[in-house]
Amino acid sequence: MINQAFKIPFLLPLLLFINNTPFAWAGHLPVWEVRAGLAGMSLPHYRGSNSDSMLVLPFPAIVYRGERLKIGDGRIQGFLYTSKTVSLDFSLAASLPASPDDNGARRGMARLDPTFEIGPSLISRLWQSENKKTHLSLELPLRAAFSINEDDLSLGDHGWTFAPFINIKHHYNHSRWELSLGPIYATQRYHGYFYDVSTEDSLSTRPAYDAGKGYSGSRITLAIHKRFNKLSLIGLLRYDMLSNAVFMDSPLIERSDNLSAGLVIMWQIAKSTRSTDHTD
Repeated sequence: MINQAFKIPFLLPLLLFINNTPFAWAGHLPVWEVRAGLAGMSLPHYRGSNSDSMLVLPFPAIVYRGERLKIGDGRIQGFLYTSKTVSLDFSLAASLPASPDDNGARRGMARLDPTFEIGPSLISRLWQSENKKTHLSLELPLRAAFSINEDDLSLGDHGWTFAPFINIKHHYNHSRWELSLGPIYATQRYHGYFYDVSTEDSLSTRPAYDAGKGYSGSRITLAIHKRFNKLSLIGLLRYDMLSNAVFMDSPLIERSDNLSAGLVIMWQIAKSTRSTDHTD
């Protein structure tokens, strides 16, 4: 079904570009760009849910490629620290809201508000090919998680996540593919937000449950990006594997894996007259 995402349009750029799918190009590019985009995505209400949300929304995007500071693609790069082999940047992630009326396992429970995550990420550039078209890196994002109440915009604190991943990317002409793989770990408060069942919410088919901290499953993400002058197309696939996660005994878990998909169309509506040699 279509999610009520127009109530939270500010989350859309996060959903599109964070979640471990950074994009970068090598070559002469504008110092800054303003883009207008349209995104279509299919996402589970939460990892382990049988219910999906379909999202189709327009969104704005701003990219800045300074000599040291770079903003875009779900990151603020060079703001904390950067060298030829190591960077310390900001990392972001987000999730959509989920109404219990739309979800069998959570029926009668409080809704899941949209969440966002923010924190530092240590990036180690492990290897690049001689032609500099293929790159291998290790990224170590540690993020604090918050929910956003859709009625009054108040914030809820939901602990921390740590999601290290190996990333390999290859670019050629105006195309690029990127593949990342890694585990996810989280605190009890984070797992509890999605998988706890209180005594008041318990039923004969949904017993009370308290999630623990630790392993939260693994994730594979594939992104393919094609650029045609002012037009950009991005295809996204994300596969979550929950086997052996600490919350697998929760009665809210309906499956042990999830597949998410997205298609993004962006159009450059303005750019700087000055160009820069931008590489990642």
